[in-house]
Amino acid sequence: MEDPSLNYLHSLSNGNELFKNRIIQLFMVELPEEVSIYEKALSSKNFFWASEIVHKIKHKIAFLQMEQSYEISEKHELALREGKLKYQTEFLEIITKILKFLTDCKD
Repeated sequence: MEDPSLNYLHSLSNGNELFKNRIIQLFMVELPEEVSIYEKALSSKNFFWASEIVHKIKHKIAFLQMEQSYEISEKHELALREGKLKYQTEFLEIITKILKFLTDCKD
């Protein structure tokens, strides 16, 4: 599994550290909230709702330039729409890696 990258954010921020830090902070707030909603959707067996949350998270994965992880998330989203958890473990590993990466960025 590839590592997250802030290269895209660096190019967007054009050296503006405040902007860069705000985006990182936004991800650090939103992602755990989205994961919590995702877990609620799964616990209620609402796989379509879970797939919608994966769809939102998938865009953060793309922003962090994780192409392979994006593909896994895409497959997971589609599998959830069929009521399958085939890519659940890989998806959670991706999320864990991103959360650690974001935490490390702020330290």
